[in-house]
This record gives sequence, structure tokens and C-alpha cells, in this order.
Amino acid sequence: MAIRGVLFDWDGTIARPGADRVPEACAAVAAYAARELGVEARAADVERAFDAVLPNRGPHPGGRAPEICAILGQAFTWLGWPAAAGDVEAAARLFFEAACRGQEVYDDARAILASLKYRGYRLGVVSNSIFPAAFWHPLINSLGLAGYLETVVSSADVGLAKPSPSPFRRALADLGLEPHEAIFVGDTPATDIAGARAAGLRAVLLDRRGRQREAAGYLVIERLAGLADLLGEGLSPRYGF
Repeated sequence: MAIRGVLFDWDGTIARPGADRVPEACAAVAAYAARELGVEARAADVERAFDAVLPNRGPHPGGRAPEICAILGQAFTWLGWPAAAGDVEAAARLFFEAACRGQEVYDDARAILASLKYRGYRLGVVSNSIFPAAFWHPLINSLGLAGYLETVVSSADVGLAKPSPSPFRRALADLGLEPHEAIFVGDTPATDIAGARAAGLRAVLLDRRGRQREAAGYLVIERLAGLADLLGEGLSPRYGF
């Protein structure tokens, strides 16, 4: 069966991993709380509460996936700040904007997305993230990728993080594809490759540093440009596809 869709990881695959902007994000939340809730708020207080309710600051691979509104709701409670659901969501969106500020798309990612879209492939993103897809759409639009990506699935939306197959299955359902009709490209074997294969997708590891050239059961590429030839020629059976 021909490949009709390509799913990608986000950080390290489509976009460059940025600096840890949690302190800036916490400062944005503190400013909102001081202004809208009338509390005495400091960025350090928000960050301390954030660490208290989410020590690892991210989804635990394969486990339950936290979501930013729930995290901040717990943090506000921990701080003793009264906040309605609307306040929590507004603060969460400010947190997201600050956390993602300055994010950049890899040049080869932009090029391959344009090429694959032109050739008729259906494209999407599957990411382990505390931010739901609804938060991502303005970012993707600002980065000029909205015309290429038909779906964005975050572990926060599904409630389970990669390598659980659930986020992959959600993306396939959004695109109307069966697992054998799609491939997944990611940069982390333990979550991206293992999760994709658990969901029945063919998997491709992107190793931008060129440290891993061979693998059992999946192909390894150093740049996303390699996907053009791969898809044009069909997937080789020697990689277990």
C-alpha cells in the first residue's frame, strides 16, 4: 500500500529546541496574576509552585500526560490564589507564548513540508507537550506552517505521552489514514520510534548529528531532505518496512 501521509515530531525535528524559557513564562503568569487577580505575585513564586506540581516540567514518556491549564490551576491553588477557569486559561496562554518565543523552524523542515504538501502527502505533528493543540495553532501560523500541517496532536490532548500509541492513533484518525499508509519521523528512539511502531506506523529516525547510521527495523537519516528520495522510490524492505 502506498504511503499517503507523513507525521513528524516537533522539537528537534521540525523546530530547533530552544532555551529553557520557563522563568520568563512564570514571569508572564505572575504579571497577569498581579494585574487581574490582585495578588502579590512574583515570578519566583510561580516557578516554585510550577516545580512543586510538575517536578519534571514535562510529560513522562509513556505515562499520563500533564496539561498546562491543570498544572497552573494546581499551582494557583498551591499559592492560595483565587482564580476562575477563565483566568487559568488566560495565564496558560501567556505561559505558552513566553515559553515558545523565538522558536525557529529548521530550513530543511520548511523545505520538506512544502515539497511533500505539493506532492499530495497529508502531513501532521505528534508531540509530547504540556500544551494542547489549540495553543499551538497561532504559533504554527506565525511560523508560516499552517498551510502544510493538517493536524497537530499533543500528548496533552490525548492524556498519554509517547511512546504510547494513542497520540499517533489520534493523528491518523484526523488524517483519515490507516497505520500502514503513513510514516513517522522523529529524533528520539525511545519515544518517537518506539511509539510510532507500537501504533503500526513505519518509523524513520532523524539523527542530525550523524551519530547513528544503522538501526534494526527503522531507517536513519541525517537531514529531512532524505525523505524526498525515500518516498519517491518507495520504502526498502531491508529496513523492516
